[in-house]
Amino acid sequence: MKRFATRKAKAFFFAKLSLLGFVAIFWTAFFTDIGVMVNNEPVSLWVHAPTVIARDEPFNVTVESWDCYERLAGGYKGQVSFSIESYNSSTLSTMPLASWTIAGNLTRFTSNFQGAGVVPAYMVSGADNGRRSFQTTISTPGLHYIIVTDVEKNETYRSNPILVVPENASVPRVYWGDIHFHSILSDGSGNPEELYAYARDVALIDFAALTDHAEMFPRFGEYDLFDVFKNYIATTNNYNRDGVFATLVALEWTPLIQQVRANLCWQHMNVYFRGDDMPFFSTFDHLTPDAVYSYLQQQGAGPFIAWTHHVTRGDYPSDFGFYNENINTMVEIYSCHGSGEFQDGLNLYPMVHGISASNPGYSVNDALKMGRKVGIMSSSDGHDGHPGHDLLHTNARALNQYPYTYSAYRYGVTLPGGLTGLLAPNLTRASTFDALQSRSAYATTWVNRHYLEFKVNNITVGVNDSTVQVPSITTARTVELFVAADGVSIEPDMTTTIANVTIFKNSVPWRSITPNNATMRWNIIDTAPVTGTSYEHCIQKADGRWYINQRSKVPVDPASLNTNGVDYYYARVVDSLGGAAWIGPIWVEVA
Repeated sequence: MKRFATRKAKAFFFAKLSLLGFVAIFWTAFFTDIGVMVNNEPVSLWVHAPTVIARDEPFNVTVESWDCYERLAGGYKGQVSFSIESYNSSTLSTMPLASWTIAGNLTRFTSNFQGAGVVPAYMVSGADNGRRSFQTTISTPGLHYIIVTDVEKNETYRSNPILVVPENASVPRVYWGDIHFHSILSDGSGNPEELYAYARDVALIDFAALTDHAEMFPRFGEYDLFDVFKNYIATTNNYNRDGVFATLVALEWTPLIQQVRANLCWQHMNVYFRGDDMPFFSTFDHLTPDAVYSYLQQQGAGPFIAWTHHVTRGDYPSDFGFYNENINTMVEIYSCHGSGEFQDGLNLYPMVHGISASNPGYSVNDALKMGRKVGIMSSSDGHDGHPGHDLLHTNARALNQYPYTYSAYRYGVTLPGGLTGLLAPNLTRASTFDALQSRSAYATTWVNRHYLEFKVNNITVGVNDSTVQVPSITTARTVELFVAADGVSIEPDMTTTIANVTIFKNSVPWRSITPNNATMRWNIIDTAPVTGTSYEHCIQKADGRWYINQRSKVPVDPASLNTNGVDYYYARVVDSLGGAAWIGPIWVEVA
């Protein structure tokens, strides 16, 4: 009997071992891409420069060599030359004789990189390893593109548009950032230090905010286990440098198991602070956005702003029943999950697990029709350790490249993240926060740094509360849009153009054109009466009260969900590579 038991135990042991072996082999086979691990061959050049610069102000043009997964190609040893393409920023006519200088023409890149796709090139020092900056000045005001040519291959690549303005011109700078991404402290990849360094030095964004999920921090009551939360804040503060790289202290409030917590709000929400500290908060203690706001104010947290994201995603959608105009100043219209602009065919990028148009009340445009005065921004919501330029829309998998992750569910992401373009006088934490608070921003997809100006009666986003006042409902409004498309492309010798521009009025397509040029200016006069709009899809639940949708936790008065006679306009730009940008809204009210 004893011998039989021993045999049974051995058989059980080997069965478990075989099962573990099968799981390990399956995991390795399914999630490992050998190409990602061994292929780091250069296929394209990315050319980056500031978007707005003063005449004769020195700045860096950075050239990065990318592989087919959009990673730094560390073995690149090509020789590059530079030229410039210039336009009069008012007439958009070409300027063939722009005056400019760049240090390093006909430079050859150096490399000591041997890591293929497993070790990232940006972690190897001692040579260029796929990335080099060149000091530049432009003396001629106007709109410019830097053209970089790989001399041996005779392939050219274009920079983002660079607007050069006279000294002391009253034109805001445009700074680029990603303020929604996750580290290994929650369900992301890489430690906070690595993520901020990548954002600043490789993605070359100007501002960032790490937004790990509060509910995943190790806590024992009020006790911060191992000082994880304290160190999380300290890292954000350590990377904040005025004029160089701005960071915001932030946290994501993430409802869990809503189905069994009757009073818990469904939406995910990021909260950003103007100062260098924040109290801890989570959905374990605060069930709604209003409860979070009240708690933060009681704790003396200082100025903060907050908004929802992946608004039309079915498993954690928005709840615009909660709204505080002083706090909910923006909404994330796009991330790697897709776009929440609409819920129907007007939406460019269907949301992962999106809610159908037959169940309205979740989209950005539904919120606008309710009278929610929110601006538009976008971020990556990245979990792969690459804020500002995530990679999971390529075949690169976070599981078999640095930084490694246990978040295998990110495998299904097919869309790139996005960026926020911020209109601000300078680059500091305070000015970054203030611009977001005043809705002085716009949104793009991928790494696009399209230049956009959008005005109604000469009022742009962030100015005068993004609001135009007119004396009567019949006063004419002049709507103006200026667009310069980013030159980024994986393919050489390509000029990215503006494929379509649509201006939406009161959430309805109002005017649309197909410029098919890299730059455009468009002026339209609107003489139709100012009418405003409203949200018409409230539902009555079993309690007899009205709600904006089935998931909402806030009873509403349907008659209050309107713009109170105010019109609004925003613009959407689609480029020839399938990328997009959004700017606005700007509201028009009768004084």
